[in-house]
Amino acid sequence: MNRSNALQYDYTEAAALADLITIVKARFIEAADTIAHMDVRQLRPAKVRSLWPALQIETVGVGGHHPGYGINGNHVPYRPSSKAISRAEEVMYGWLIDYAGDDESRILLGNWAMCMAAPRLTGSFRQFCKKTGRSRSTAERRLDVAFERVARQILKNAQSLQGPSWSRVVPMMPNQRIDLDNLATVTHWMADDAKPTHRQDMLEPLPSVRRAA
Repeated sequence: MNRSNALQYDYTEAAALADLITIVKARFIEAADTIAHMDVRQLRPAKVRSLWPALQIETVGVGGHHPGYGINGNHVPYRPSSKAISRAEEVMYGWLIDYAGDDESRILLGNWAMCMAAPRLTGSFRQFCKKTGRSRSTAERRLDVAFERVARQILKNAQSLQGPSWSRVVPMMPNQRIDLDNLATVTHWMADDAKPTHRQDMLEPLPSVRRAA
């Protein structure tokens, strides 16, 4: 491989990794949102349960707002779909335990995700750091490392990565540019010779994105 091709490969790999990290962050937020609408006390093993704050499910909604919506004036609480629960289980029992690296990274990932999913109840990540005596800048650097570690492990294992329910998760995401056209193709970043195993139970309909004329 000549130098020009090597540079192009590096840029392509870096771009793919950046997209993958965005999906991983979204999946962690979706997992936190899903947990917020379930009984966290039912999570097993206890080690997993300890990484997520316990919340009152009746009061949690998108971005910390009311969890349900109205139909003819009636309140309908949000309940995660079976596919969302399957994806959350992959994050909780797979990525968080196997890929995060250490317990401090796991605690930061779980609490950051919950702060994004339910800030009205958990407060901001800044408040979490202050309350627990952590340096926010150090915690955010560790988060960046942890998200990249998870993404690289997914790449290394040639796993099929399913996107979250973008219509629900995007309002909770930190301010950043998200190209849904690109991210909707959940395997666009994978190597040509990757052989993923697809899990139909984790698939959600792809978001409908209107293109400018």
